[in-house]
Amino acid sequence: MWQSRLEKKVDYGLLSSFYGALLTDRQRQMLNLYCDEDLGEGEIARHLNVSRQCVNDTLKNACLRLDKLESQLGLQARFQRMRSTMQQCQSLLQTACQTPNQGAALSRAITLLDDFLQEEES
Repeated sequence: MWQSRLEKKVDYGLLSSFYGALLTDRQRQMLNLYCDEDLGEGEIARHLNVSRQCVNDTLKNACLRLDKLESQLGLQARFQRMRSTMQQCQSLLQTACQTPNQGAALSRAITLLDDFLQEEES
């Protein structure tokens, strides 16, 4: 699926928050400038006094490393599933507080949490 450059920057910025410590200092520095500071490769090259090709290669290797770590460890995907489950439960609990049929909403929230916890145990 095609992603915009901005979406890729956001995705790699998020991945670096999970796995950044496993990158080299240089990869982490360039990825921060690229994703968080929104600098282009030429701007990063001038800022760090290196070639644009060096920046391109370093960012490419950092992104490949982040993709590999996520495919092996799945921390970001796990976090997203957990966040989604918590948001659904929050919504159900808010509904339960506002409706006379509290049992159905509370039961659904319990089921979501049970499913998530069972998935985590396996």
